Amino acid sequence: MRSITKPLSIKVIYWITNITFWIFVATALIAGAFVGTLLLGILPQLQLNVGIPVAFNILEQGTLDLNLSDTLMKVEMIEMYGSVHFIDTDAIIGRVYGGFMFFILLISFYIFYTFRSFIGNVYRGEYFDFDNIALLKRISYALVVAWIFTVFYSYFQYFFLVLNMQFETIESTFNVQTYPVLLLFALLIWVLSHIFMKGCKLQDETNYTI
Repeated sequence: MRSITKPLSIKVIYWITNITFWIFVATALIAGAFVGTLLLGILPQLQLNVGIPVAFNILEQGTLDLNLSDTLMKVEMIEMYGSVHFIDTDAIIGRVYGGFMFFILLISFYIFYTFRSFIGNVYRGEYFDFDNIALLKRISYALVVAWIFTVFYSYFQYFFLVLNMQFETIESTFNVQTYPVLLLFALLIWVLSHIFMKGCKLQDETNYTI
C-alpha cells in the first residue's frame, strides 16, 4: 500500500495542535485545582481578580502634550475596560466565579479536544469523511454554547457586580461586551461543515452511478 505524502502545512498544524493541546491540559489541571479551592472555600483571605466586560467612564480629566503648541490639550478617558480586585474575597463570591471558571474550562476542553480529533483525522488523510465533518458541527455547536455563556456572564457581571459598585472618579456604562465575533466564527464553521457534507453526498452519488 503506497503511503500518502502529507503536505507540510498539515504536518505543522497537526503538531502545533497536539503540543498546544497538552499545554492546555496541563494549564487546565492547575486552573481546575484552583477552581476546586474556590468552590470549596479552602483558601483563606483569597485575593481574586476578575475581568469586567463592561465599559467605564473615567470622570477625571487629564492633559495631552504633543510638543506641537504651547498649550496643553485636555483629555478624558472614556469606555475603559479592566478588572476588579476583590480584597479578601468572600467565600460566596469565590464560589460564584469558581462555577463560571469551571464551566468555561469544560467547554474549552471540549472544543480543543474535538478540534484535535478533527486535525488528527485530516493528518491521516480523512479529509471529507462524514464522521470528520460531524466533528466540525460539534465545534460550531460548542462555540455557540460558549458565546451564549459569555453573553450571560457579561450581563451577570453588569447587574450583579457593576451596578452595586460605587466609586468617586468612574461611572459605569451599559456598553457590555458580547463578543459577536465568536458567534460569527461558529456560524462560519457550521456553514463550512454543511458545504463539506453536501460535497460528500454528491461524491457518493457519483460513485454509485458509475
